[in-house]
Amino acid sequence: MARLSTCVFILLNCISLVLGFAAVSVSAHIQFRGGTDCQRSLQTPLLVTGLFLTIMSSLGLTGSCCKSNLVLWFYLLVLFFLIIGLIVFTIFAFIVTTNLSGRRAYPNSLQDYSHWLKNNFVTGKNWEDIKSCLIDAKVCNNLDIVDITHWSLIQSGCCKPPVFCKLEKSNATSGRAGGGGAAVEHSDCLMWSDKPEKLCFECKSCKGGVLGSIRRQWRVMALLNLAVIAVVLLIFIVGCCVRRNNRSDRYVRYSAYSNWPNN
Repeated sequence: MARLSTCVFILLNCISLVLGFAAVSVSAHIQFRGGTDCQRSLQTPLLVTGLFLTIMSSLGLTGSCCKSNLVLWFYLLVLFFLIIGLIVFTIFAFIVTTNLSGRRAYPNSLQDYSHWLKNNFVTGKNWEDIKSCLIDAKVCNNLDIVDITHWSLIQSGCCKPPVFCKLEKSNATSGRAGGGGAAVEHSDCLMWSDKPEKLCFECKSCKGGVLGSIRRQWRVMALLNLAVIAVVLLIFIVGCCVRRNNRSDRYVRYSAYSNWPNN
């Protein structure tokens, strides 16, 4: 049983070590080969995650293979705080992605989202970075051949005039004022432009679509975090077993040495 727990612990740390190297490699590739603004925004998180996995896996392998309980103690302490951090983040993710309004005034309404999401994603420089990513990703290209019912929240909010503006439709992603409803002050109707680099990227409906997409992703990430917490907790438990095994082996060796007959 002791040997099995050690083998499982080593295997899990080898897997995380490979993942760490992969994350660092992808980050280095983005750094030296360049990429879009969106890709560059992932460089630092990938590097930090990769280095963390690499260092922690190395500590775990060192502690188990060299039977160093001091290293394992530090390793388990970091894992303990990591588990606490993941639990706190998961609860936080569920709280900030809660739908705040029972009804929507219109699709992609900003009233549906928490102040934290709005302040951290759709204001100031943060929104400029996201908007640059959307333009680089060409989210509004070739939508004429796609059924509008299959458009994403972002495409529905950013690539066409808002429905309530009552613009005359010239194609799937453009429109011009017609009838009497378009020019409503301080509304998305005044933000809309048929220029490909502008469209409705400054509209509240676009920001609402981005927040809706972020909320979905964070919900999925919160659920995945539960699985990650289970895996990290498993590693923590197995690590505790390995540390106890190391202590037992050391005691057995010490007893054998003490009882060795004197020459």
